[in-house]
Amino acid sequence: MYLSMSLNRLISILNWLFVLFPISFIVGNSAINLHFVLFILFGCIYLTKKKIKFEYNFLILTFLFFCIALIISSLLNQFNIDKSFFYLRFLAFYYICFYLLKEKIFRLDLIFYYYAIIVAVISLDLIIQYFFGYNIIGLKINELGPTSFFQVEKIAGSFVQNFGFYLVFIIFSKFNKNNFYTIILKSFLVSLVSISIFISFQRIPMVIWIFFLTIYGMVYYKSKLIPILLSFAILTLFISNFSSKEIVESYTSFFDNAKDISSRTFKNYNTIKNKELFEEIKKDEIKVTNFESGSGHASLYANAFYIWEDNKILGIGYKNFYNNCIKKKLTRCTTHPHNYYLDILVTTGLVGLIILITYLIILFTKVIYSLRINIKDKSQKKFDILIIAFINFLMFFFPLKSSGSFFTTSNSTYMIITLVILLSQLRIINSKKVY
Repeated sequence: MYLSMSLNRLISILNWLFVLFPISFIVGNSAINLHFVLFILFGCIYLTKKKIKFEYNFLILTFLFFCIALIISSLLNQFNIDKSFFYLRFLAFYYICFYLLKEKIFRLDLIFYYYAIIVAVISLDLIIQYFFGYNIIGLKINELGPTSFFQVEKIAGSFVQNFGFYLVFIIFSKFNKNNFYTIILKSFLVSLVSISIFISFQRIPMVIWIFFLTIYGMVYYKSKLIPILLSFAILTLFISNFSSKEIVESYTSFFDNAKDISSRTFKNYNTIKNKELFEEIKKDEIKVTNFESGSGHASLYANAFYIWEDNKILGIGYKNFYNNCIKKKLTRCTTHPHNYYLDILVTTGLVGLIILITYLIILFTKVIYSLRINIKDKSQKKFDILIIAFINFLMFFFPLKSSGSFFTTSNSTYMIITLVILLSQLRIINSKKVY
């Protein structure tokens, strides 16, 4: 039945599947997995009907080598071997998405508009839930703050940060005049996005959002910097007048802990290596509490380095962090080390990390080169889309942030979406193969 579909029908289905990915992120992992399978299925049918021959380039090969490193690591450690092979589905997703965007099967304008609408709904819903205690469909506010449709999962701020620049792009595109009223309107609308992230109690997404929003304003200092700075002023007024004591204390403690995170990580790492001292600490609950004090990330990072020491070249295999943490009788064991780069280092060793960093450096240099040669045309829409895609890329791979696991379906799917939009826009803006 599916093979008998017309190409136009398949194109329509694939466009809507790509556009609606953020909805699946909101619903949860089961929806993401189903959505992902459907996209791969219809994508393969489309490529088959078009009789597309596989084309490879250096970046696709680099991603393939990363997947191979993950599989080899899992084979050597005899853990999650089947799941490591299943990670190859992201290579298929990567190739299908990139081909469809390259051939302009996907409409970037449609993607940006729908992503913007979805993130606008979540932003407003968070604010409504914060002030009234319930969101627009009656979900009660979480004791840890508003979570919108994500309910018990405290990830709404990350979601808004991930997709927020699509909304910023639409705001500045729709209200492109720079008179007094449009400047105020743009400032207010952008501030709503910032406020929604702030009240979500997710500190890292807030810091990253403010940092990159400032950079975006500086790139377009003649047209966008003033509205963005005014949006920060509105955010400051909100914090002064409407933020709760708990939120202020949460951000204050975050900055206090962040200042010492690197020194505490290596202090904890050296403590773990001193087996006698570490055993003594584990026997005393007060000492354990002090050892894990703060946000707890220093202990997780120290655990990651300690586990990696025994598997420096190829790592411990796919999603094997918790098991190794328990085996080594460490404290504060979790399923991943809460940093993408540490997660990759522990999972695939130096081999996997070097492959990934090589990929990122090559792509980064291609974007910088493209921006430099097209800087005179930065008033054009295609240049702005490239900037938005590049910012999303930089936010995702920002090395200093705490994060979920790199290898989860949601994070890997979002990563591929971000990469293929950036790669396709590189091709469009240069009108040659830079991918």
